[in-house]
Amino acid sequence: MSRINKNVVLALLTLTSSVFLLFQLYYYKHYLSSKNGAGFSKIRGSHVGQDSTQWRAVKKFLMVASSQNVPVTLIDPLVLELIHRDFERLEDSSDGKTSECKYFCAVRDVTTFAVLDKQWKNEVGWFQAAEKMGFQWVEIESKDPRLEGMDYLSGTEIPLHYVFRLAAHTVHLVVLYERSGNYLWHGHLRLKQHVDRKFAPFRKLHFGRHPGALDKPELLHVSIDGIQVQIPKDPGHFLEDISHSRFLECRFKDARAFFQPPGVQQNRLQLIWPFLSFCRSIWFLHHGLLQPPAVMAVT
Repeated sequence: MSRINKNVVLALLTLTSSVFLLFQLYYYKHYLSSKNGAGFSKIRGSHVGQDSTQWRAVKKFLMVASSQNVPVTLIDPLVLELIHRDFERLEDSSDGKTSECKYFCAVRDVTTFAVLDKQWKNEVGWFQAAEKMGFQWVEIESKDPRLEGMDYLSGTEIPLHYVFRLAAHTVHLVVLYERSGNYLWHGHLRLKQHVDRKFAPFRKLHFGRHPGALDKPELLHVSIDGIQVQIPKDPGHFLEDISHSRFLECRFKDARAFFQPPGVQQNRLQLIWPFLSFCRSIWFLHHGLLQPPAVMAVT
């Protein structure tokens, strides 16, 4: 009899606790939410952002960049497309606060940033700070095409891409170089044999499938999902620029070799002229000219 009474008491206590818990949840939902209104939704949106793997990876990456005084620019096509749709609203918003994490919390595997080569400095300090934040990283280098015509410098390697990984998210940092002609160039991402192909989803990277050339964009500082970030001032134009950014390197060193042996310059010039003309056409098309100016044909 005593055992039965104990079981009954335990059941009653459990039932009472459950009812009290349900009452608290009802009160919290219908009273506090209506009382706090938009303020409550902002707190909830902020919480969602902080729980996002992508958001945390981007936040920590920008903290590393800030600590090293290296300005990076968001150039990720997927994120910029979302920003472009809401650009007027973001410009009108003084603090960039929204009720939900919309841009950096969208499901994706990679977020892409860019840095100018002349602003990329103190690599050792950068990598140490990144590792303290929990990042793993890979550096991709290749020969500098600007030095191809200089025999004593040809073969010099420069950094082209950095791939950072934090948990399940990848941050791709593209190094942009200023080239003669007042445009920005990025190189082809070629993995060397020692690089682990499973380190990151390399096939999903938006930049590096081929060399590219971009116009220099004006930049704008905005607050997105509670993060201060630098973006192209005209995201729509930048996205359009990306779509036809494929770059063809004209190897003038090889062209020059045709002229070196005496007595055959004219014949070799006739052979290489179509290639040089094609290179010129690509350059003019990239800069918005439908047709290059007329030049004297080689006979």
